[in-house]
Amino acid sequence: MTEQELLRLAEQEGFTHAAVLPVDQLEFDPELRKYCEENLCGNYGKNYSCPPFCGTPEEMRDRTAPYRRAWIFQTIGEVASWEDSGQIKAVRDAHNQKSRSLIQQLRKQGMDGLAMLAGPCSSCEVCSGFQGQPCRHPEEVPSCISAYCMKAEKMAADAGLPYWCGPGKVAFFSLYLTD
Repeated sequence: MTEQELLRLAEQEGFTHAAVLPVDQLEFDPELRKYCEENLCGNYGKNYSCPPFCGTPEEMRDRTAPYRRAWIFQTIGEVASWEDSGQIKAVRDAHNQKSRSLIQQLRKQGMDGLAMLAGPCSSCEVCSGFQGQPCRHPEEVPSCISAYCMKAEKMAADAGLPYWCGPGKVAFFSLYLTD
């Protein structure tokens, strides 16, 4: 599949923007892990796609090393307020659903890779990590960009994508790294 065909497919899937960058252009900062450790989202140590289960910042970065291209998919959604977590979650969940659908299509075409979604894995209604049980779908546990300690704002700028979209808008990103 050519770059243009993949970007067109992302557009058909409903993403606001899509772009591609060389993986070696992505920047990682292990210091960003402190935001996960603050556990503002409530998933630290309770979701298998999140720290500490997902791995150290160094291990996460090492997972990206075999890949050459980072396909970036972005959804910009309207929200009444930044305080409306329900609306923000709905935009994020719709973004992740589109991401899973597109990644599944790419995998069916033989394009294997490493998926990163927006926020914690939501394959199960309640992650078995909350009960201290093993993951029910270990092959389907995509971590988020934050768990990778990736500088998302720089990634967006390098790809020519908006990061801060202004009042009443929220942006979510997912990535699919391929050879």
